[in-house]
Amino acid sequence: MRPTTENKFYIQSIDRAFSIIDIVSKSGQNGLALTSISDKVKLPLSTTYRIIQNLISWGYIKEDEDGNYSLGFELIILGNAAENNIAIKNIAHKYISELGDVTKETIYLSILDDVKNEIVYIDKIESKGNIKLAAGIGSRNPIHTTASGKALISQFTDEKIRTIFKDCKMVRHTKTTICDIGTFINEIHDVQARGYAIDNAENEPGVRCVAAPIFDYKNKIAGSVSLSGVLSNITIESIHDKYASLVKDTARKISIELGC
Repeated sequence: MRPTTENKFYIQSIDRAFSIIDIVSKSGQNGLALTSISDKVKLPLSTTYRIIQNLISWGYIKEDEDGNYSLGFELIILGNAAENNIAIKNIAHKYISELGDVTKETIYLSILDDVKNEIVYIDKIESKGNIKLAAGIGSRNPIHTTASGKALISQFTDEKIRTIFKDCKMVRHTKTTICDIGTFINEIHDVQARGYAIDNAENEPGVRCVAAPIFDYKNKIAGSVSLSGVLSNITIESIHDKYASLVKDTARKISIELGC
């Protein structure tokens, strides 16, 4: 969530610079021309040019021979540093790999972005079958449509959940998406009681998911493990009878390594 001018910490020049980085990051391999960037960030050409030149000096933006701008290599270094700081990914990878080997289904490791109120997939084990799920590492999804999202907020109070969805609309993705806050809170109560969450084709048609929270040394939720597959493979009965216990056990092993 970007800061607004009403935010007491708002700094216009920084906001403009990061707006340009954000726009350029979505431009693809060919980059963007100065005029396109200027139009998208709604800044004068001269202002946009000055900011870009500063970003080039830092290595965050680069200019090609055609005069188009794309992300610089310094951001790769920063990205790698951020990834290395996510200890949970390094610890969890072998366990989610084992879960993928046993189940042959798609396994995700997720964390909560509590600024944007979204989940972020930070690791993925591909299904061993022919059907591959689109969401990759770095992809985001809403909290309310996903099993991972439900698991990640399962320690939150009812009041905190209501606060989240005052600013974050419960957009319908499928016919089974929960869009009523009262119903959703009851769903979180079920997650708290049984220790795992279910996405019954609520985020993507034809795909069902089960997730369990991962706890850190403070017994706080640090991430979630989820298993996803097509409806014919992942039935509600198979979740309760088989997959939930496997996912919970994987989350438990990771939690132990995190000091829980």
